[in-house]
Amino acid sequence: MNENKIELYAAYGKVMNCDGGGSCGTCIVEIIDGKELLNERTSTENRYLKKKPDSWRLACQTIVGNKENSGKVVVQRLPQWKR
Repeated sequence: MNENKIELYAAYGKVMNCDGGGSCGTCIVEIIDGKELLNERTSTENRYLKKKPDSWRLACQTIVGNKENSGKVVVQRLPQWKR
């Protein structure tokens, strides 16, 4: 998302993010479609998101696609704001 200039962080997250370490939770996204194209949740995600829906991921820990699979992934950024 960062490479494609998609705004990932809210104001707080821009200042307080952990630069991909998976420790701050400011990059939480919700996968709307295409979950099958993603890696499994990492142990870091499981620890941080244990009480969150399975569709929520840490963008910094999520890998999209591989050599065998391609397709479209639909992502909602900042899902915690809509709940």
